[in-house]
Order: sequence, then C-alpha cells, then structure tokens
Amino acid sequence: MYMFLPFLTAFIGLILVWFEKRIAALFVLAITVGILMVWFRFHANSHLNISL
Repeated sequence: MYMFLPFLTAFIGLILVWFEKRIAALFVLAITVGILMVWFRFHANSHLNISL
C-alpha cells in the first residue's frame, strides 16, 4: 500500500511538468526520490541484508 505513494507523487510531478510548473514539479519529484531512497534503504537492510 505504501509503495503507491512514490508512483502518485511521480505522476503529480509529471502533470506539473506538463503544465510548465517547473519549481513545483522539481519539488514533488525530489519528494519522490526521497521516498524511494528511504524505502530502498529500509528494504535493503531488512530484506536483502545489505548494509548501506
């Protein structure tokens, strides 16, 4: 369920790019990247046993 959030924020960011709201789009896409980084760090530590 929680992995739906990065897809939603990426979609919102792409819509903002389409409507030429560049600063807002960069902010939303940065949030997307941040969510994915936090998720990957948690997933790699707990499920894949990779120490980052």
